Amino acid sequence: MTDERSTFDLEQLTISPLDEIDAMELHDFLVEQSEDFWGEKDLSEEHDPYWFRQMASGGLVARFRNEIVGYLLGCFPKDGPSYIHLVAAHNDFRHQGIGRRLYEAFIERARRLGEDEVEATTVPENTDAISFHSSLGFEAELISDYGGPGLARVLFHMKL
Repeated sequence: MTDERSTFDLEQLTISPLDEIDAMELHDFLVEQSEDFWGEKDLSEEHDPYWFRQMASGGLVARFRNEIVGYLLGCFPKDGPSYIHLVAAHNDFRHQGIGRRLYEAFIERARRLGEDEVEATTVPENTDAISFHSSLGFEAELISDYGGPGLARVLFHMKL
């Protein structure tokens, strides 16, 4: 994919709703290709099948020349704010604006659905995620025990 990156054009990026494709096939692909999106991080527990079954309507897939180069898992609950669970860009396409485009597409869809807030979380050590969310206009709040006893999280809020 290195050759593709040298010719990457963000204007050629297409973003599709996850529920318009075979979501479970995508789940299997992402689990198999996890290293290509997350490197050494093992985030297999964050890819529970319910994100690809019951909550597929909130997910997005980014493609460049028919190659999956990014994805977002999220949901639009009936009660409470829209939530972005995670977003990833393929290692060969990092820092090209894919994550930002996925977030923008999710936020725009939340607006169209009449949602009034979007939330996301990260661990306090993830300074890149904190900077990214801040650059998009999210407000951050550190909450102790948010992820369970002794597991602080940064909760991001964006009013729409």
